[in-house]
Amino acid sequence: MFSKADTHIHTTYSDGLMSPEETIAYVAAHTDMRVIAITDHDTAEGSFAARAYAQRHAPQLEVIIGQEVSTGDGEVVGLFLKTSLPKFETAAEAIAAIHAQGGLAVAVHPFCGWHTFNNMAGVGTKIFHLPLDAVEIRNGVPLNIPVNLLTAWLNRAKGQNLPALGGSDSHVPFTVGEPFTWFAGATAADFRRAVKSGQVRPAGLGWTPLSVARLLPVLLRRGFPHNRPSEVESGVRS
Repeated sequence: MFSKADTHIHTTYSDGLMSPEETIAYVAAHTDMRVIAITDHDTAEGSFAARAYAQRHAPQLEVIIGQEVSTGDGEVVGLFLKTSLPKFETAAEAIAAIHAQGGLAVAVHPFCGWHTFNNMAGVGTKIFHLPLDAVEIRNGVPLNIPVNLLTAWLNRAKGQNLPALGGSDSHVPFTVGEPFTWFAGATAADFRRAVKSGQVRPAGLGWTPLSVARLLPVLLRRGFPHNRPSEVESGVRS
């Protein structure tokens, strides 16, 4: 049995446009995701809030505690975290901190150079030697489609051939699952085992035009997103 996971999603706890609760409600009602991770920039609190809401209102959807960690080398996503992590000078330090919590470290959009576009700096060729658990080779931002192809080739031909993931990098729930990861099993624990054993496969290309069009009314109501982890209160942990 294979199921779908999307482990790269943002909410209003950083630079997303919709709250963890709005995100869970939409994903549960309109997608066939079994596992997701909320990965706000430099805070895991949005994922704690999302998991608490899902446990009450969408028990069929499992939420992994995650965070997109900023480093001087580029961004690394931590999955299966226990607490929020600070920013780090190096990606190696961030990975060590993620592993210290028993988490998985994922290089997201590693060859993206959009430093001024939504904080999308990747770790680049450091995927060749860092002790990562996986690499995202399908990122949903349409501008990253050529970069995705490059990442997939470099990971296989010159890198560690790390388990390959797909993540939507959604900032509104309409794009969740565009792309995603197939994994063996049906639960968050199964997803973790699938990553460790390489039983994962990325799928999907990028956000669809219809999904992007649905973003426009939200932008008109709420304005452009911006990083704001310091403006939110601590999430509910359970």
